[in-house]
Amino acid sequence: MRVVITVMHYVTAAEMKEIDRTAIEKFGVPAARLMENAGAALADEVLKLSAGGYALVVAGYGNNGGDGFVATRHLLKKGYGVSVFLAGRPRPFGNETGNNFKALLESGCAPLAIYDKSGMDRAFAGMPRCDIIVDALFGIGIKGPLDNFYVSLIEKMNSYGARIVSADLPSGLDADEGMPCPAAVKAFRTVTFGLPKKGFGNAASKNYTGDIVVADIGLPQEAIEDVTKRTGYNAG
Repeated sequence: MRVVITVMHYVTAAEMKEIDRTAIEKFGVPAARLMENAGAALADEVLKLSAGGYALVVAGYGNNGGDGFVATRHLLKKGYGVSVFLAGRPRPFGNETGNNFKALLESGCAPLAIYDKSGMDRAFAGMPRCDIIVDALFGIGIKGPLDNFYVSLIEKMNSYGARIVSADLPSGLDADEGMPCPAAVKAFRTVTFGLPKKGFGNAASKNYTGDIVVADIGLPQEAIEDVTKRTGYNAG
């Protein structure tokens, strides 16, 4: 299900993580299914903007990156040309992200690892011109100032001239405050998963989110109510 936000009800990053945990642990929703649904929703929004062409997916090592790997598979199946940059110093994947990374490799798409500015510049210079950039770099867990590499990468993405579709929220935007840390992706469209984030209520966040679409990724209403009753949040 796709919902374009008109009246917003927001959750904090902590509440969203607890809703995810409750859905998985209490209501038995497989984490892999949530990631698959998130990535499919992300790909669907790319296809609504451009039915064909070339896309760049910029992914991190966390769950946001896993969403990007899933989206890549779906775009490739639709005939999109896709390059994937895996950004940051190497670190272990979580289970679902790792499985989707393997699935991506098995599909014949090998992400290019970038972790410094010179490597980033070479990667962008060697890539075909893209119509869409899928921002799957950081999710709701980002806090504090980004290091210089990530600031440079975000600035490169923003200045590239392609429309950016962000997974869950623009990378570098604080999910609760709606402010950059200190840089954030300037998305054309943000596909937020489950529920909109508290930071979207900050008018300044509109400089980064673009249009916000809420994607239903299969979180049970019971899981949302279970958490919101404990936190006092009104899911509307």
